[in-house]
Amino acid sequence: MKRTKDIKPKDYYLWNRVARTVTPLKKGSAKSGDEDFAALMRTGHLPVKPKKTKEAPLGQRTDRKTRRGQISIDAKIDLHDMTQSEAFDALQRILIRSYNQNKKCVLVITGKGIRGQGILKRNLPLWLENPDIRPMIAEFSPAHLKHGGSGAWYVFLRR
Repeated sequence: MKRTKDIKPKDYYLWNRVARTVTPLKKGSAKSGDEDFAALMRTGHLPVKPKKTKEAPLGQRTDRKTRRGQISIDAKIDLHDMTQSEAFDALQRILIRSYNQNKKCVLVITGKGIRGQGILKRNLPLWLENPDIRPMIAEFSPAHLKHGGSGAWYVFLRR
């Protein structure tokens, strides 16, 4: 093992910078880490957890209508059987077109994938954070069962 004085200042600076970004696992959280490791081995990347946005939540009335499946859908896109790049491009096109046409709600069908872990389903929240389309989006939420349930999302556009 190298002594501290043998470490180059550049390496020491880099190590400290990286070490500040790491948070230790809590006791008993090894199971979560095991699940992440299994997902990494199975798919080649860690599961995506949607970022919480600082947007105002849906209005109470809209939230209630969403939970009841009473949302009026202005546009719809089905991403089944598309590659990730094809799906992202198609999503971007329909969101921009819908925004320019002053539409309010777009139903995005991703499908559930194998065991509910589809790649399009996992990536949609990340794609919606893309700087090109994020300014157009007010909020997004999982769709009601009659509109596709966990294999679909409502994307609410800003006015």
